[in-house]
Amino acid sequence: MGIPGVRSLVDQVKVWRVRSPFATVQAWLRAHPLRGLTIAGSAGPVSRAGQTIMTGTSYHGRGNRAWQSANLEISAAWVGPDSTAIRVDAMIVWLDPRPYPARPNAHPARVTLAGGCPHDDHGVTGVTNPGARLTHRLLPPGKPTAGLRCRYDGLNGHPWQLAATTKLTARTARRAARTITAIRLSHPDGETEYCPFGDDSAEILALAYPGRPDVDLWIYLNGCGGVSNGYIMAGGY
Repeated sequence: MGIPGVRSLVDQVKVWRVRSPFATVQAWLRAHPLRGLTIAGSAGPVSRAGQTIMTGTSYHGRGNRAWQSANLEISAAWVGPDSTAIRVDAMIVWLDPRPYPARPNAHPARVTLAGGCPHDDHGVTGVTNPGARLTHRLLPPGKPTAGLRCRYDGLNGHPWQLAATTKLTARTARRAARTITAIRLSHPDGETEYCPFGDDSAEILALAYPGRPDVDLWIYLNGCGGVSNGYIMAGGY
C-alpha cells in the first residue's frame, strides 16, 4: 500500500476441483453466502444444451481508507457428472496514502481577502501559498474566520474573465473548509483517468486564518475536477 514496487491492483485467482455434482456444489454455495461481505451481483448462468453449466456470485467489501474497492467472485462450473470446478477471484485496488504533488505552476495566482479577486485568470495555472508548506494537507489546522470566492469563465462565456465574486462569513468559510478537508488525498498508483472536456473554468478560494497569511485554493470546475493548494492536489486530475 503505497510501497514502491507494489502494484495498486491486486488480482488473485484460485481454482479447486471437487468430487461433487454441479447441482450439489451450486446449492451449497447458495446456502453459505460469505459473512461480512455484500452480494453485488451474479455471473451467469451459462447454459449448454439446456443445462446450466456455470454460475457465479460477486461480493463487495466494506469501504476502507486503505482501498478504493475490494471485490470477490465465486464461480462454480460443471466439469463432469460427479466433478465441479470452483473458482475464486479477488480484486483489490489499494490506495497510496501520499497525495499527488501539484502541477507545475508557471503563472500562479495569489489572492488575498484584502486585495480582492483579479479581473481575469488568463494564463494562470494555479495558486501559490508562500511559506505555508501545505505538503500533507490542503488546508492548515484551525477554523477560518472569513473567505473569498473568485469564479472565472474558461473558454466559454467571457473567456477567462471574472464571472462572480462571493464574500464568505466565518460560518460559510468554515463550511467550505470542512468540505475541502473531507476530500481524500490518497489515490491508486498508476491509475489512468479519462476526463470529460475541460474549458479551463476555475475558482480561487481564499480563506483567512488567525495569525497567518490567507490560504488560497485552486479549484477545477470541470474536466477531471480537483483542488490544489500549490503544493499538493486531490479529488480529481
